[in-house]
Amino acid sequence: MQQQEPSGIIQYLQKIQRKSLYRYISIGLSSLSALLIIAALISLIIIYFIHHRNNTISSILSYPNVICKQHSCGCPNSNNTTLFIPKIVGGEPASPYIYPWLVSLTERNRIDPFCAGFIISSNIILTAAHCLNNRKYNRIQILSKIHDLREFKGDRHDIDKWIIHSEYKVNDSRHLNDIALIKIKKTFAKDLQPCCLPKKKSNNYPRAKTQAIISGWGKTISKPNSQNSPILQHVVIPIVDHKNMKCKQSIADKSRQLCAGYDSLSIDACSGDSGAPLIVIEHDDNQEYFVAAGIVSYGNKQCDASISPGIYTRISFYLEWIQKGLIHL
Repeated sequence: MQQQEPSGIIQYLQKIQRKSLYRYISIGLSSLSALLIIAALISLIIIYFIHHRNNTISSILSYPNVICKQHSCGCPNSNNTTLFIPKIVGGEPASPYIYPWLVSLTERNRIDPFCAGFIISSNIILTAAHCLNNRKYNRIQILSKIHDLREFKGDRHDIDKWIIHSEYKVNDSRHLNDIALIKIKKTFAKDLQPCCLPKKKSNNYPRAKTQAIISGWGKTISKPNSQNSPILQHVVIPIVDHKNMKCKQSIADKSRQLCAGYDSLSIDACSGDSGAPLIVIEHDDNQEYFVAAGIVSYGNKQCDASISPGIYTRISFYLEWIQKGLIHL
């Protein structure tokens, strides 16, 4: 039997070693790639949570100290710097008559409101269209100079006529175009003041994280048989970015609607607050004043913004519609 030459054996062993080396290198590279992918995923998760945390306001904002004396609109009747506490749902009693533009909608000769609205001129208010569903103007009155419903001594106003946005659909669960104008038969008292409106049309006013205030006589507890608050409530809430997942799932059109509320606090407008303004602060000639940025439209049944944010009609989108409506009323 012929023996294999030593040189052939050496070459054979070298070939085996090269294959083993290649295999180890391949395994090593695969493992390294897997580790890099895992590290990248972990980094993305960390970045997401940091971004989410930085874009979430989890503690109640304090009431702003607004300095406004001679502005033609949007001046509150007092400067209240009280800090809000959780108890609207989650608001606290407002100072008496602090918002001279705020009015309530009630059945004729009654006091308890089913909706709210706000003055924008001497005889016209802005409210939510759904507040007027299946109602007749001669059976509704507007109450002004109202704070405590149990001690109402303000003014009652009969309605002349109203305009509901022509594209508002009664059965639309997301209440797109939820806006209406109401004209009263006589003018409001001279000591009342309108709330300012945005200066120009915009699809993104106000910006995310802007401090906003909601107010109203709606429920303070979201239970079915709970009563509306007899005293005006208000609370400061942040504007929510339209890219927020909860917001995206709740609105039909980011240009016409906006979201507001705390991501982790059970605070929101509730039944009875519809039509009230969502107001923000603007600056002009060293003065601060309130601008109505939204109209309370709808939210979840629990009145809990931590489940999903409150939804508001974006007023800046409807400025042209409002101006045309003022001409025709």
